Amino acid sequence: MTPEELLTRHVYSLKWEQIPSNVQDSVSTMLIDTMGVILAGLKSKECQNLLSKYCLWGGVEESSVAGSKQLLPAPSSSFLGGVMAHWWEWDDTHDDSAVHASAVIFPALLSAAEAAKKDKGEISGKEFLSATVTAFDVACQVGAMLVPHYHFGTMATGVPGHIGAAAGVARIIGLGEDGIMSAMGIAAEQAGLSRQPLADRVNGKNILCGIAAAQGVQSAYAAQAGIIGSKNFLTGKFGLNAIFAEGKADLDKGLSNLGKKFSVTEASIKPYPCCRSTHPGLDLTFDMLKEEPDLGKKVQSVEVTSSEIINELVGSPFNPGKDPRVAAQFSIPYCQSVALKRGKISLDDFNPVQVTSNKEILDFAKNVTVIPIKEKIKGATWWWPHKVKFKLNDSSVREREVKALRGSLARPFLPSEQQEKLEEAGKDVLSNDQLKELVNAAKNIGKNGIASVMKIMREAKLNK
Repeated sequence: MTPEELLTRHVYSLKWEQIPSNVQDSVSTMLIDTMGVILAGLKSKECQNLLSKYCLWGGVEESSVAGSKQLLPAPSSSFLGGVMAHWWEWDDTHDDSAVHASAVIFPALLSAAEAAKKDKGEISGKEFLSATVTAFDVACQVGAMLVPHYHFGTMATGVPGHIGAAAGVARIIGLGEDGIMSAMGIAAEQAGLSRQPLADRVNGKNILCGIAAAQGVQSAYAAQAGIIGSKNFLTGKFGLNAIFAEGKADLDKGLSNLGKKFSVTEASIKPYPCCRSTHPGLDLTFDMLKEEPDLGKKVQSVEVTSSEIINELVGSPFNPGKDPRVAAQFSIPYCQSVALKRGKISLDDFNPVQVTSNKEILDFAKNVTVIPIKEKIKGATWWWPHKVKFKLNDSSVREREVKALRGSLARPFLPSEQQEKLEEAGKDVLSNDQLKELVNAAKNIGKNGIASVMKIMREAKLNK
């Protein structure tokens, strides 16, 4: 079978009974995290402006959007959900592929399930969870196959996110193997989102997951309408391997483990609302601050050593530019400065006013440098090796290397940490009681479906 056929068969044939309980639990965990970061996105004026515009445009009332009683067409609601989920750079990451899977897959599949009236009851709930598992597998496996494409100027989520969402939606709306294959092929025709907004440090980057979610939905509905997508979207002469990876992709990577190893269990929850590439150094800094609480007062300068990819993404000297929020989220110097001077890092630290007004943090950011490692290191990843060296006022040095990323399988979030993140993300838009209800609803989708989750999200309201 071709790689495309193996993925299609997996999406179509995986049964609820074949999914281990820990994998089912992972779906609920990732959904709770995603609903939380969507609530955080709802607080931004830009997302509020988009929501108002789409509600004004209206359309067929079929799918929910956080913060609105008004239902919208599935492509509209999935777009808005993806934008909100990715707005603060707080959505999860599949570290092996760098794919932001949840910010694309959940908005797409939730919207489609509501539109198809498959949002209530045990059968619908189990089918939603099963479709989500397969959508993650497609997105993350395709992403892992095409890792080289990231260096060609395309957002890592831009190609696989479209395809995974299309596959999951196609299953939810009841398409067979041919329809699922076509949905993925149609999604592949559109796949690829430019990293230029990130290079320019503008918030246009944060709508990309919304675009992928909406196009995933549209691709599945196109297949339902009888549009036939390419069956060779990965392997063909003009397939994704040729276009994005110069034909060098490992197209068999992970496919033998479909149905045995599940990508949703490998997604990393992000503890900090900033680019994942800043996280290794932040983890080390907070670990050292726990051991030496007054360390921040002693540090004179910071030297971070990491990969060329991390240096390119987040290693430049900090410049607030025209969009201070985005500039700060993609800056090791800024994030390290906040961590050392405040002892923590939160959503408020990326408020544009906060970014540009705290002189102490801005001044210390000038003392943080990032040095790329140019030589090839066997076993290296995009984030390892990663070292942080603190030079103290007394000329002594504190130095440490990252062993595991917080929020990953190797260093998973504790339930208490997940709750703290949800409370910070959801404060001002849902009460604590509503947040508890949201958690309970997400954990019981397999029994009740998604309707209760979406009802609570519609109730989100800004407390101005």
